[in-house]
Amino acid sequence: MKADLIVKNGIVVTNEGLIKGGVAAKDGVIVAIAADENLPEAEKEYDAKGLLIMPGVIEPHCHLGLDKNEDGSFKGVERYIEDVATESKAAAVGGITTINTTVEGLGPGGKRFYGVKNKMENAKPALDNAYVDIKYYLGVKDDEEIAEFNELRDEGLLSCAKVFLGFKGAAAKVFGHPEEGYSNDFLFRAARDLAAQKGPVQLMVHCEDASVMNYMAPAIEAEGPVCGNYIDLYDRSRPGFLEAMDLCKMAYITHYHNCPLYIVHISAKETVDQLEWFQSKGYKITGETCLHYLLLASDDPICFENPDWNNMAKVSPPIRNSSNRDALWRGVMNGSITCIGTDHVNYSAHTNKLGGSFWDAPGGCGDGMSLLMTALFSEGVVKRKMPVEDFTKLMSENPAKALGIYPQKGAIRIGSDFDVVVFDPHEKWKFSFEDTYSTHYGSIYEEREFQGRPKATFVRGTMIAENGKIVVGKPTGKYVKNSTTTY
Repeated sequence: MKADLIVKNGIVVTNEGLIKGGVAAKDGVIVAIAADENLPEAEKEYDAKGLLIMPGVIEPHCHLGLDKNEDGSFKGVERYIEDVATESKAAAVGGITTINTTVEGLGPGGKRFYGVKNKMENAKPALDNAYVDIKYYLGVKDDEEIAEFNELRDEGLLSCAKVFLGFKGAAAKVFGHPEEGYSNDFLFRAARDLAAQKGPVQLMVHCEDASVMNYMAPAIEAEGPVCGNYIDLYDRSRPGFLEAMDLCKMAYITHYHNCPLYIVHISAKETVDQLEWFQSKGYKITGETCLHYLLLASDDPICFENPDWNNMAKVSPPIRNSSNRDALWRGVMNGSITCIGTDHVNYSAHTNKLGGSFWDAPGGCGDGMSLLMTALFSEGVVKRKMPVEDFTKLMSENPAKALGIYPQKGAIRIGSDFDVVVFDPHEKWKFSFEDTYSTHYGSIYEEREFQGRPKATFVRGTMIAENGKIVVGKPTGKYVKNSTTTY
């Protein structure tokens, strides 16, 4: 057999350990993993130059198309289509080979689409702009949307349904969520109906008790920040126990129906404590945290020094203090938190409200795509001595299993897609948003130094990025259907 491509002369990171050698691709699929002398002949060869050969990173949770016009209105589906192009380029350069993202609910002129099938149709044109592979998740607001979700799930198109418990009233209406919030009886039926059907599924939940939060927040926010630290004020107005409250509720509801539960963007030590307890009792709960919660804290000096940084770091749930950050790292290192996302949202300068009001700034941290792999390697493997095999499981295998796309994605193994990153574990460099493909203006990681950097990214056997640049002339990404195997 003659392969299409071999990536050789590296250290291959597999589920079984490290192999000195390389990987071969045929028709976009891995067909050999071996020492260099045992690899088949190939049409093309890529020299990894002794660097790590790792599975491509799976981004389990991000948002596209949420930028606004100068008048504050959402740009809608046109921006969504643009974002798939620019942000998937940033993803590829950053070592991400598959992204799981929302579908845009706004059409031309700001018209809102309801219904799962309508939202999926609205998002279809964006796929032609993807430079990495794409998987969609989307919010479900009522029983009819759960039924539609299950129809598309039966076709292999969807595996993650999401509910946003942190929003009520006007904040919910903006995004098409129920203004009255999600009732417990709906959540009960959603878990029941999702669990009743065969095939991979996760009920993804944004946990923050909106009723208590909306009661607490105005009085605390009225106090004003200490020394200009709005991130601390925002944290105190939305304390971590509100997140843990919703985790407990959803854990009991989903466990009753044997429905897998996926908690997005865990930010609080109370949530980590409860997650560990439920998992110890056999509950099916996947815990995800995000890049910004692991790298930043509300008592970091920059929170007191830079108002624009505060605006860019406004996110829901809030970035919390360093004791919460320590608890999140404990969860990552002990295996209770098994997925890392970015919750990436890319905003223009006027949407970020740079130089303006913190309260007018939208929630969402941008440009995580470029840094997810590098930052977690730098903080996890270099700083905290995480084994590189555990790192690839955290960044690739675990999210692929959670999204129902393993073993097609998420590992270097025979028969899996040739989604591979050649990674330099030694290079030290400083990040600047101006050097990225993302349209997000500014960065909460600006001028931060990291160790480790992707040097080449392959998606299904095609090199998409090399040395920080996109090297293909047109998008080649595809939609990823569900695996027939459930984990």
